[in-house]
Amino acid sequence: MALMISLLLTSCVKQQILDRVHLFIVASFDEISKDQIELTIAVPDFELGKPEAVTDQMYSKTGRTGSEIREVMGTQIDKPLHPGKLSVVLFGRDKATSGVKKELDVLLRNAIHSRRMYLAVVDGKAKHLLEEKFSRKDEKGMYLYHLLDANTRKGTLPSQNLHEFEYARVGKGLDPYLPLLQIQHGRVSVVGTALFRDDAYVASLNYNQSKFMKMLLKDMNQGIIEVKLDNGTFLTVDNVGSSVKYHMKNDSILINLSMNCKIREAEGNPISDEVLPILKKQIEQKILQAESELIKIFQKNEIDPLGLGDFVRSRKQTWNEEEWMRQYPKMNIEVDVDVIIMETGIKK
Repeated sequence: MALMISLLLTSCVKQQILDRVHLFIVASFDEISKDQIELTIAVPDFELGKPEAVTDQMYSKTGRTGSEIREVMGTQIDKPLHPGKLSVVLFGRDKATSGVKKELDVLLRNAIHSRRMYLAVVDGKAKHLLEEKFSRKDEKGMYLYHLLDANTRKGTLPSQNLHEFEYARVGKGLDPYLPLLQIQHGRVSVVGTALFRDDAYVASLNYNQSKFMKMLLKDMNQGIIEVKLDNGTFLTVDNVGSSVKYHMKNDSILINLSMNCKIREAEGNPISDEVLPILKKQIEQKILQAESELIKIFQKNEIDPLGLGDFVRSRKQTWNEEEWMRQYPKMNIEVDVDVIIMETGIKK
């Protein structure tokens, strides 16, 4: 906690100190009506002489723009609001569905805001999530920041910070995505991935689907995959090293996914050398099925979170975005999976 306070006190514009301003780390946007949004911020309240004691003061107001709301908020709060440490911005489901461009523009225009800021979609109202008492020790903004960091940048779920989201939104041949949050039994959980077309939330993936999506986005050396075998039993494997490569094949795209894995758990009989080739084939088939289902979801919703259009554009002298979007939903996109079982990890 002392470290967090130290971070809050450093690098502030005009060297404003904590007892003169309200620094907030997390903010949320919800849609109230077609032209009205609700901005909610959680301001840390540190008890003098007790750095480990922290609560959050919640402030919510409605208006047409975030800047207008903050100005009105400032007239009702005893200290100026300072966004210099804003690290997490949440969008309620309705707001994300109607589009987040205006809010992003405000965040990007302000040089104070870090481009590494985390964004996320809440399955429901974002304000309701911030009102929950999900963090007993840490300030809510820091808790959410560490939760998103652990599950995305350092974990097995795909992630895009403010800079990456905007790059995917305005770039040609790719679409953005964000972590999807939900309150479960009084705790905040990362439950999947919110998929966007331009700046609007159009579809979602569950937690398991999100792990398979990340395998198509980048090389990985971590992650646990549960595979249901043909006999109905389950196998748990550790991804100790996977790589993905895209290839153009005439008018088709081929995605090669290779994975080295270790078998962590297996139901039923011990694994012998004789059954390893059978397990390898079934693991490949299950991964192929999961990845192929993702491709269908992307094409059905006319979204390209993998950036396949950008990949094709980089390899063609002439590329037209409108033509690409006409072709993409019906394009033949194949996934080839190769699995190497390095260890079973189970006594025979």
